[in-house]
Amino acid sequence: MAWRRVAVCAATVMMCVICYGDRAALSVALPDIVRDFGLSPSQAGWVLSSFLWSYFFLNLPSSILLDRLGPRLVGILAVAVWSAAMVQGSLAITLPAFLLSRMVLGAGEAPTFALGAKVMRLWSSPQQRGLMMTLFTSGISIGLAAGAIVSGYMVAHHGWRMAFCILASVGFLWCLLWYFLYPSQTKNLSISHVRTRFSIRPFFSSRSFWGVVIAQCCVNYANFLMMSWLPIILKQRMNLSVFDASIYTACCYTGAVVISLIAGRVGESLHSTHAHIPTGRKRIVALYLSMVGILGILPFIQSVPLSMVCLILSMGFVTAGSGANMALLADLLVEQDALGAANGLVLTFSNGTGILAPVITGYILQFTGNFEYVFYMVATLVLTGAGVVLALPRVPIKLQAVANG
Repeated sequence: MAWRRVAVCAATVMMCVICYGDRAALSVALPDIVRDFGLSPSQAGWVLSSFLWSYFFLNLPSSILLDRLGPRLVGILAVAVWSAAMVQGSLAITLPAFLLSRMVLGAGEAPTFALGAKVMRLWSSPQQRGLMMTLFTSGISIGLAAGAIVSGYMVAHHGWRMAFCILASVGFLWCLLWYFLYPSQTKNLSISHVRTRFSIRPFFSSRSFWGVVIAQCCVNYANFLMMSWLPIILKQRMNLSVFDASIYTACCYTGAVVISLIAGRVGESLHSTHAHIPTGRKRIVALYLSMVGILGILPFIQSVPLSMVCLILSMGFVTAGSGANMALLADLLVEQDALGAANGLVLTFSNGTGILAPVITGYILQFTGNFEYVFYMVATLVLTGAGVVLALPRVPIKLQAVANG
């Protein structure tokens, strides 16, 4: 059983790696895609956000489906759909066809984060929950780093269409692994067999829930900004080629993984004395979000090494902050069998904010020609999120439990 626990958690992190590796391919290939389809900066922003259109609307329905069908089936379906969408995108000749492929990709990726949160909750102890969620969210940075390297090389030598196909094949292999690895029936000693009837009203009436939501919206804006525009930010600030920008992007995300894991471990140590308090983790979340605010000083940094340090630190705390915040949600939620739906509801709001990040950035870049005001805006948002998560969560989130016959 111990080996399966480790293997399932590792495969779940790998799912996150593949998911974000596929997203990185679009950012790295964007200059070539812009050239092929003749796009302006604002149009490029809409292309970068296109997968979020379906992702946003399907977060909650797919998370409710996750609670009904379980991680095994939903994991296979999700990864298979988004991998097929990568292949579809590589074959697209017109812009509408390419946008359609991104929307299908968003549909496939919709349950991913809720699935990861549920699996980590099922297969880890309460004492490890924050660290395991940070490990899962570190898959974001690992995937973006690996995706940047692979797609950067493939785009430079074989074109962006081949890069999409190579990354899609990894997803199909993961589906095969998950089919044989994840048990069809999961025994969980920590979650009651009483099934909760899902209702939005108890969430909306909870101050604690809104504290988690607002914090996740703020940190997710920063996350989607970096995920969409980082190669272009580096290319502009450092005058790099596409391949060199992908190398620097990978370095940023690799460094962010290290920072996020260290932050997650330190955060769990700090939280250990308050682990019995459902709201105890909110101070860790606020600290991490405050650290993301160092992006606001980036426009004043001229040194390339210092710019890289600033980006790496902020990106690492984006990952750590997101993981700690979702662990806070798990701590606050009394009816744990509704955790998938609760995650989906939080992600519906936060991804609605995430949709705006690439689009707003594209318009700011088109009108100003640089990213200075983008960084000021992000710093203001995450500092606001830190204050809100400190102020609002005070009591657990209680739903109405209904016994299952």
